[in-house]
Amino acid sequence: MKPPYLLLMALLAASASAQDVYKCVQDGHTSYSAKPCTGGQLQILDVPSPPPAVDKGAATRQERVASQLESARRKREQLEDQARERAARQKEMHDKHCAQLRLDQQWATQDAAGAGDRNRNAAQLKARRAGERLAVECGN
Repeated sequence: MKPPYLLLMALLAASASAQDVYKCVQDGHTSYSAKPCTGGQLQILDVPSPPPAVDKGAATRQERVASQLESARRKREQLEDQARERAARQKEMHDKHCAQLRLDQQWATQDAAGAGDRNRNAAQLKARRAGERLAVECGN
């Protein structure tokens, strides 16, 4: 390699942004500088900007993090769906249980109303207890 090319390469490496490099040929000697020469033949060389640094690992890391976040989101949504389904089943069972307690109270009240003198006290006690149980378990 010739020494002027070393200077050109040094200028290329040193320039962080695109700059003009001037090549000046005077009396058979070639020189390179950041300023135009005063005499001789002038040629402007464009120094291309360096290519952007590509971090191949960054894209891979970013994809991995995105995948992990997506997986965590799906798992969280699945757990939330399961919790909603479980709550809906529990509410359905509770409503069914309360409906049965209402029926039991209604039947006990009807039995108390139609009971004879001998069974009336026991039937009224049974109806009162059915009402209390309904109130405690269902809030009615």
